[in-house]
Amino acid sequence: MLHLAGSHRVRQAFVAVGVVGVTVALAASAWGGTTSPSSAKKASGKFVIGSVVNDLTNPFLSVMAKAEQTEAAKDGITIHVVSGNTGGTISISTQIAAVQQFINQKVNLILLTASDPKAIVPVVKLANKANIPVIAVNTTVGAGAKVVTFVGDDDYQYGVKEGQLVAKALGGKGNVALLEGVLGDSPEVLRTNAIKATLGKYPGIKIVTQEVDNWTNALNITDVQNLMAKYSDGSLSAVVAEGPEMYAGANLARSRGNKTIKFIAGDYSKPVEAAIKSGALYGTVDQDPATEGRLGVQYAFDWLSGKQSLVKRPIAYIPLPTVTKANVAKIHATWNS
Repeated sequence: MLHLAGSHRVRQAFVAVGVVGVTVALAASAWGGTTSPSSAKKASGKFVIGSVVNDLTNPFLSVMAKAEQTEAAKDGITIHVVSGNTGGTISISTQIAAVQQFINQKVNLILLTASDPKAIVPVVKLANKANIPVIAVNTTVGAGAKVVTFVGDDDYQYGVKEGQLVAKALGGKGNVALLEGVLGDSPEVLRTNAIKATLGKYPGIKIVTQEVDNWTNALNITDVQNLMAKYSDGSLSAVVAEGPEMYAGANLARSRGNKTIKFIAGDYSKPVEAAIKSGALYGTVDQDPATEGRLGVQYAFDWLSGKQSLVKRPIAYIPLPTVTKANVAKIHATWNS
């Protein structure tokens, strides 16, 4: 799941402007200016979907949104992707306004990647009241509102797989440093708990320290520098981080001649892929944004075309394959960090 407070994905704007300008442009171009949304749908015979993505300047979400557009074109769906980022800041009020605009335009379905699961609930309730189905993609919607399903990753299982990578890298024995994301953020909590529980099954493995990198390259590098200084005697066997930023610290360690510490990342960006190929990183867990976007639209099409039994409900978790040097040549990263 996206790390909202420590966003680490690419800057690529599909509609990276304020929501008012976006929705006006959509009404003028996509629906033929003065033609109403409902009559446009009837004339074209296509489904119209609105997608609200909290930050299209984010690398991960940018690729996810492009996948939504690609899948929509394949299924003959008209899709409008709107950014919830205003003036370089993720804005829940912008996202709420965007959902409200799509409700007013009477789209057939709304795909929603909200930055605040609780704050978005009231406007999702309005969509429920208007009988417009909502599918949550990448981030959940809080209790009290109805969604068809949630498409995204299982953050606890994500942490389990990271822990398993650590155990495999160390052969079940060694001292480990854990680098956490933004403390209290849902992915951080779930991944931390899962990593600890998984490594707790190996008596020979001990987490000797926990640091915070806030899902940023700069703090990840600082953490690795401090760890290398503190454990200069070679007593540290592995460092595991909960996001892709680990490639930055791993590359630093490699440049300084590290040959003993194993580095494990989370997520699979192109820099992570390169670091695995070079040997700086041992491995990672792949949460693919393109898969999330594609499945979101696929389930939207199934739901709207009367194939509701094909939609996994209430949760549609995406696969989380692990990537190491053994299989990196066969799995290509789809986004840049």
